[in-house]
Amino acid sequence: MGMEKFYRTVRQTFGVEKEQLKGEIKEEVTDELRHELGQEISYIEAQLKEYEQLVAEVNHLLSTMRKERIKERSQGQQVQMSLEEDVQPLKSKLKKLEKSMQKRLDEQKAYT
Repeated sequence: MGMEKFYRTVRQTFGVEKEQLKGEIKEEVTDELRHELGQEISYIEAQLKEYEQLVAEVNHLLSTMRKERIKERSQGQQVQMSLEEDVQPLKSKLKKLEKSMQKRLDEQKAYT
């Protein structure tokens, strides 16, 4: 059934004008897209906040390490720092963030 025939049948049966029907469909599609994009934007904002927090933690850790290094040098001792223990929680957070973003990307590819 062609679109014109469909619209003509709908108009005859229900008394609905083609432009009115187009407008209603357009509104419905627009609302759905706005809702879906709103969810995506919220997700991205949440991920960015998590990333910013991670960056702040890394910066704090580096600042603390620099202060300790300067303090140790001023006392004439060599600094021996174990980065692995300090960085481990940050690495796990970064991995978690990366997995979450990859999962979201895979879901988006599945929809398209």
